[in-house]
Amino acid sequence: MPELHQLAEGDSAPVLHGDRANKDIQIFEASHHDWPVIKASPHSTPTLSMAAGDWRLELEGVGWFRAWDGNCLSWERWDDSVSDRDLRTFVVTSGLGALLIQRGALVLNATTLVRDGKAVLLLGYPAMGKSTLAWCLLQQGWQLLSSELSVVDSEGLVWPGVQQLKLWHDSAVALGLDWQNLPLVRRGLNRYALLPPELPVADQPMPLAVIYGMGGRDEKPHQMDGRREAETEQTPEEGDVRVFPGESERAALLMIRNQAYQPRFYRAMEQEANLFLKASSLVQKRGGYLLKVPEGIARMRQALEAVDLLDPETLIADVSNTADEVSE
Repeated sequence: MPELHQLAEGDSAPVLHGDRANKDIQIFEASHHDWPVIKASPHSTPTLSMAAGDWRLELEGVGWFRAWDGNCLSWERWDDSVSDRDLRTFVVTSGLGALLIQRGALVLNATTLVRDGKAVLLLGYPAMGKSTLAWCLLQQGWQLLSSELSVVDSEGLVWPGVQQLKLWHDSAVALGLDWQNLPLVRRGLNRYALLPPELPVADQPMPLAVIYGMGGRDEKPHQMDGRREAETEQTPEEGDVRVFPGESERAALLMIRNQAYQPRFYRAMEQEANLFLKASSLVQKRGGYLLKVPEGIARMRQALEAVDLLDPETLIADVSNTADEVSE
């Protein structure tokens, strides 16, 4: 699967430790008619059925997908018109995410980038600009470790995962990419995929250095800020990268828990308590910051060239100085 890190011949894969994590993942084609009957959780939907250790998805026009026991992932094509890429879109995201949750892993809706052997986690809902921000950083020497979903283990390591950037047509054009020669994420979706070797990627687990929650321009900075509201509501410079520290461990915990990959999966497969424990442990070790970047790709790229996201405290100091100058 080109979206996942490919081991070269003779390479050995590191092992994600934890409950059932050392099992190989088996991905294969199988008929949904052979699925055993389950007692579906109340958190299920008409197209998504879940129980402890079992996850099933039916997508009209695409296919059927099932993940179970933390190591088996099967798929079935809807009909011959469905491409392999359409199938992989759901196998390497929803299907793989469900399987990792069954294994007891902390799976976050995040993109992870690496520089100087350290990982930065960018938390954010879809369409918040994680891929565009990641592309700008990749042009400055960063590497992509995982996109869409990121797995953080109990030792604070982030693991290689899906390695592609999904860009909407407008973003691909604005970035100057040859979008006409890029593969579609899936049929009927005006979104394109950037894959290695066009992307520089990291292929080993990396220690997590910083956690950022991506905030939109309409999000109040004081929601994650310990300083006075009057200071944080100062109008930011148009081209600034803004960083605000978590006001409390609880606020950082909520930020991370709310960005768990598909919280419905955790609830339905009886992994919500495990999510809370792992998120709490991560917050105690790393905390969290709110990151705001300028709108517009040109301004974003220019602003990122002047900052070091591996050292958020220096960015907070700059914001504090600016706020003090304005208040005077």
